Amino acid sequence: MNKNTSKIKNRSDDSSEKKLLFRKGVSALIMNNKNEFLLVNLKAFKTHFFAIPGGGLEENESAEDAVYREIQEELGITGQSLKIIGVCKESLKLVFKTKKLQRDGAEYDGSERCFFGFKFIGKDSEIKLQEEEIRSYRWVSFKDLKDYLLFDDQLKDTQEKILELFSSVKKVT
Repeated sequence: MNKNTSKIKNRSDDSSEKKLLFRKGVSALIMNNKNEFLLVNLKAFKTHFFAIPGGGLEENESAEDAVYREIQEELGITGQSLKIIGVCKESLKLVFKTKKLQRDGAEYDGSERCFFGFKFIGKDSEIKLQEEEIRSYRWVSFKDLKDYLLFDDQLKDTQEKILELFSSVKKVT
């Protein structure tokens, strides 16, 4: 590791080191019957940047409740149109490079996301975007994720979680 790499330290004997605060959140990997994954383009992003649907946990909310709530709020998809495939063994921690996230009186240094896998068993006509937050959505094959997941490490991290949860998806080299 070089001096420019940010790593989370677990040393309790260094009281001068600032403890990083991570906002807990969820991400929903949703696959349709064509083995394509649902991506969203948030209005906060440029039009060619996409992400996995999801969001933060509310107070006293479980990760499972949060992921269903976020899918319903952002996409209008109810639990009846989803078949849960699984939950990733480890959450993904990301440290923000510049801008910190402020929520509920706290300033967060990063996010810690729990990934859930779902099979979409509904119809695309059920998808109703939260217009204040989401500009558009699209279904994308595993091999084409590289054209939409453009943030640092977003593609690699997402592909790893997909391969962990969806045995039918084969790694493209």
